[in-house]
Amino acid sequence: MRPKILYKLFSNIISLKGIGPKNAKVIERLCGKYVIDLLFHKPSTYIDRRNSPKIVDLEEGKIATIIVTIDSHSPSFNKRMPYRINCSDDTGAISIVYFNLRGPYLKKIFPVGRQKVISGKFEKFNENFQITHPQHVVDLENLDNVKKIECIYPLTAGLTSKTIQKSINSALINLDPLPEWIPDDKIKGNNWPNWNEAIKKIHNPVNTSDSVNSLFLERLVFDELLAQQLTIRLIKNKISHTQGVPIKRNNKLIKRLEENLDFSLTNDQLKTIDEISRDQSKPNKMLRLLQGDVGSGKTIVALFAMMQCLENEKRSILMAPTEILAEQHFNTIAKIINSMDLTCSLITSSTKENHNFNADILIGTHALFQEKVSFDNIGLVVIDEQHKFGVHQRILLNEKAGNDCDILLMTATPIPRTLELAAYGDTDISKIMEKPKNRKEINTKSINITKVEDLKKSLNKIIDKGEKIYWVCPLVDESEKLQLQSVNERLKDLRNYYSDYSVEIVHGQMQQEDKNSVMQKFKSGKVNILVATSVIEVGIDDPDATVIIIENAERFGLSQLHQLRGRVGRGEKISTCILLFNGPLTENAKRRIKIMKETNDGFKIAEEDLDIRGAGEILGSKQSGVPNFKLSNLDKHKHLLEEARETAIKTIKDDPQLKSPLGKAQRVLLHLFRNDVAIDYLKTG
Repeated sequence: MRPKILYKLFSNIISLKGIGPKNAKVIERLCGKYVIDLLFHKPSTYIDRRNSPKIVDLEEGKIATIIVTIDSHSPSFNKRMPYRINCSDDTGAISIVYFNLRGPYLKKIFPVGRQKVISGKFEKFNENFQITHPQHVVDLENLDNVKKIECIYPLTAGLTSKTIQKSINSALINLDPLPEWIPDDKIKGNNWPNWNEAIKKIHNPVNTSDSVNSLFLERLVFDELLAQQLTIRLIKNKISHTQGVPIKRNNKLIKRLEENLDFSLTNDQLKTIDEISRDQSKPNKMLRLLQGDVGSGKTIVALFAMMQCLENEKRSILMAPTEILAEQHFNTIAKIINSMDLTCSLITSSTKENHNFNADILIGTHALFQEKVSFDNIGLVVIDEQHKFGVHQRILLNEKAGNDCDILLMTATPIPRTLELAAYGDTDISKIMEKPKNRKEINTKSINITKVEDLKKSLNKIIDKGEKIYWVCPLVDESEKLQLQSVNERLKDLRNYYSDYSVEIVHGQMQQEDKNSVMQKFKSGKVNILVATSVIEVGIDDPDATVIIIENAERFGLSQLHQLRGRVGRGEKISTCILLFNGPLTENAKRRIKIMKETNDGFKIAEEDLDIRGAGEILGSKQSGVPNFKLSNLDKHKHLLEEARETAIKTIKDDPQLKSPLGKAQRVLLHLFRNDVAIDYLKTG
């Protein structure tokens, strides 16, 4: 139950003075329905209006606030021409310019002989200063109504910054003081204000030092990160004390598995197999994230963990985000374990009803959540490309399989350390950085779209060798706005050019059965060139596919380019990735292409991608499992994330149930940021 002290903050915004039903609806769409949502809607920037020069000292293009006397009006008799109001002070003259406003109204606002305060950006026209549609116009006696530092907020249709500011100021009236949840040494060491002062100052700064990178905002960011890290540590603490079932290794099946492999495991694979095995053997529940670059052999590592389960008469589940990927896992695993007299079953929305729910290993998609699908005796849940699933789906599958079973998360997208701390602080992490010994580096080239005809000519030799080609486009249909090549347009072009070869298409708008059919034809060699969207980013493993062309490569992020590149180079043949770009390129686009050509290291690429795009762009989807921060920016606040993590670790170590005075204040903090999972864990002990 939410503490009484937070009732006012969690009242509906319509309860605030000056907010009617219409504005409430728009504000809710922008930032949320509660008062606290409005207060956490931080300014994106600030305008400094403290510059108050005389007219003679005005600077072109600069914002200033000046006091002038209205001298005369110069109406326009042509609707296309502006209405001018002539003003002056004791140093010079300026014009105030309006378009499409009627003279009687302007004469009322600007009576001749009256002094006015005007604020905005001043420009020169015919060597004379003027201001067009000033942002603020007030009488001299109301000078204090022009804020010296004005907040500019992210907006949506139907709202102005002025309306938001007015609503926030209404919310700031009579705020209840909140208990201090940050340890005293942290407060003093960082010279941070209390919460009430901080929330007031970010919306009503007095100086520029109070604004974007202020101590006031820094304190609020730390609050948000501390709440998130406390939640992570509480979950971690809960998991580490959750009674699981020890899954001991006896090597009966594991040795047989090793004998069945026609390749040698890398040192990183052996290391991660050992890490997972040790976790499985413990009496407490395992939660581990396995990071591995594309093609690093994560599935085999997971299979060893499944064998350890079977040695203990426990079954395993593997869930993948797409049918293609699920089917690929099924084919890989079934091929290996069938000779060991073990069984596995594929469960997707496209597979028939005759599933073997009692198979040793169950592999599937979201179809595993169906009511008719029931599990028993599950020792391990493996979730591949786990960022494609929401956190709630992860929890649901865990609950369905049994809360005492181990969880292994897998991702082929290496995660920078900052994001690891933000999203996976409750998780032990293993990394496969080493590529299989037979895997060759992929040659990466960049070609301007103007050379596409030369490129098409060069591909004939590739196809004649029995090798296959991916041609990736960003859109399904032509978009004049973005001017990107669509798969449909490229399909027509390539079919016309390669009339002797088979060219097919696959994209996300196709029916699953149709997609699967095309993929199978491609894998069997009946299709030479596969034109596709980024739907092939995961899920196709074809050793004969040796060339991938990524059209409009400048539009893709680094990590996605790397993921797509990983569709080739799956065998022993030399493979090539061609980045087809449409110039001129932005500096960031040039940098991305340069990095792709310089390295095949997914971990290095992930760090570069974070540096270029920032965490927000990389995380993107709400399904990423990474918190949707309102105040924090992981690119700018890495140091605070580290500090919040250290604070949370110490707190939970000293006070795991948050029962001390500081702990009780931190419970208020968790409620403030609606970290219900943490609150629930505290309730259950």
